[in-house]
Amino acid sequence: MSSPSVLPDLNPTYGALLVGVYFAIFFQGVLTVQTYIYFESFPEDPWGMKSLVTIVWLLDVAHLVLICQTAYYYLVSNWGNQQALLSTIPILDLHLILMTLSIMACQSFYVNRVWKFSKNILLTGLLGTASLTSGILYFTLTAQLLQNRSVETILKRTYLSETIAVFSVGAAVDLAIAILMVWYLGRERTTFDRVKSLVTRLIQVSVATGLATSLLALGCLIALVASADSLIFVAIHVSLGRTYTNALLATLNSRKRPACASGTSS
Repeated sequence: MSSPSVLPDLNPTYGALLVGVYFAIFFQGVLTVQTYIYFESFPEDPWGMKSLVTIVWLLDVAHLVLICQTAYYYLVSNWGNQQALLSTIPILDLHLILMTLSIMACQSFYVNRVWKFSKNILLTGLLGTASLTSGILYFTLTAQLLQNRSVETILKRTYLSETIAVFSVGAAVDLAIAILMVWYLGRERTTFDRVKSLVTRLIQVSVATGLATSLLALGCLIALVASADSLIFVAIHVSLGRTYTNALLATLNSRKRPACASGTSS
């Protein structure tokens, strides 16, 4: 009998998942505020950009609904039901699909920016291929989890190599994009103070956002390897998609100049 008969420790498993949901709710609130600021500040942006912002916000809302339903299922609907706590449910696995779509949309935006700055087909193609590879790995991992509905599969790290590959490729793409954006934006520096300050701010945002997503992916990787028999890496991971979308909105909103508020009266 390979299935476990003892309930896993709730603190590092479903307790960690609940904490992760709390953080996801917080980041969704931050994203919603940033989305509101974007639509208020840039009404003249092209419809394609507005559609991208709307889509990633909706994807994150749908993702938040899934993980909240998951926490409710395990900790409320099936409180004390040991058998329920030993198997995964489809919405827990399917949240990866929504997160992957959100991440790929944000990475596509940054890859497109690298293309606009560099006009380098090879470089842009490599970044795009790496981003697509990360997405395919996510979809493959989701399919494997849906086939094997045991929590032990996650706790015993059955798909350890696949999960490490997902986190590593994603972090590498983000770091590469951040470095390239700093490089190309740095070349755009000018002696005109206003433009210079804007470029400097964009560089700062590129570093901060690229590092944020890379560090969170690295945190997932460390928790995955170092904390066996726990769902701590899942708790960190449920906020990964919102880190990307918040980074995207921070980049877009960084274009706003303080002078734009000069028309307001006291």
